[in-house]
Amino acid sequence: MQVEYELGSTGDRLIVGYASNVKNTPAIRQAVLDGKFDAVVVKSSLVPDPLILAVAANKASLYKTRDCMRTRSIQTEILYNLSFSTNISHSLKTFGAADDDRQILVCAINKDLKEAKGLVEGDWISLESLHKDCDLKALQKLYKLKDEEVKNNLVNSLITKIAAKDSL
Repeated sequence: MQVEYELGSTGDRLIVGYASNVKNTPAIRQAVLDGKFDAVVVKSSLVPDPLILAVAANKASLYKTRDCMRTRSIQTEILYNLSFSTNISHSLKTFGAADDDRQILVCAINKDLKEAKGLVEGDWISLESLHKDCDLKALQKLYKLKDEEVKNNLVNSLITKIAAKDSL
């Protein structure tokens, strides 16, 4: 149902859940925007494995402790770090869940998903099925991946792109 990662750089915890058949995505997004829901709501079709979220969250958590985030909150910093782009608004629009998304990932830092499970009207499912929702063509275009990278080891290729974003 959910997975938990300890972020090695700071010791923070990332909890990730996967919801399908979500009926109230617009209300969830609005709660996030209004600051009433303290979580990151991610477009699941662009995340084939939760480890990718852990890498982005680890960078966000580290940047927060160093006081050098590029966005205003750790939640938006996670979305920004998921993107290969350095354009903040593009990153948030691309990786944040859209109103018409029916499959979403919900991520929380240092707290459980109890609040999310009360807010999300949908089915919480195993993260093992996450790769089935993946949009390979969109990922290939967003990250400028070659066919070999998609076929051989997509997750490693994406992790490398995310980790090296600031170095390129």
